[in-house]
Amino acid sequence: MFDILFDKSTGRRLLSRAALMFVLVISYLGSAGIASAAKPSIDPTYVDGQTYYMIGPHMITNPNPNLLAHAQELYLVVYPIGDGTLGQGERVLPSGYKPQCDPCYHPGLPPPFVYHDHILPGAPGLGKNGTAGEFKGPWKIILVVYKFNVIESLNFTPIKSATDLDAGEAAGMFEQINPGADNPYEIVTGSVLICPLVSPNA
Repeated sequence: MFDILFDKSTGRRLLSRAALMFVLVISYLGSAGIASAAKPSIDPTYVDGQTYYMIGPHMITNPNPNLLAHAQELYLVVYPIGDGTLGQGERVLPSGYKPQCDPCYHPGLPPPFVYHDHILPGAPGLGKNGTAGEFKGPWKIILVVYKFNVIESLNFTPIKSATDLDAGEAAGMFEQINPGADNPYEIVTGSVLICPLVSPNA
């Protein structure tokens, strides 16, 4: 849980973020199966500032390497506000923003990650010169985590596009959860998601 990663009052690191994140993501996502229920789940996701909807997502935890290599990014943008237990209720940030998943208990997702947004780099219907040219599924799941002091600001505005996510990483809005990697702000989980995507106007 995030409370064992760092002490918010002192900012002191208590345990390697990368080590704990990697173990949690791989162990929990690795044990996840196909989501099944009588009613398909519907998850909101941001694409270029607009909200689209993923319908009945199907996760593949051990994809073909070629499938993973050609998959587009799906960012799971985590808010470090959970206490690491099940049954957590809705949360509103000091700015008044509520995460898209408030909370969402996806199959296999660790409780510390249940408050999050989704961001895709593109979607259908955004024009030939827009992100529709980048859109394709499946998506590889990439984890990023906001800094606690960033989301506690009264002026906090969530990231709602892949371009703004890159800018947010450069501006220091996110934890370095993968030190030593080409991008220390991201962990590629190795899982992919396949599902229909519905526009906000559908």
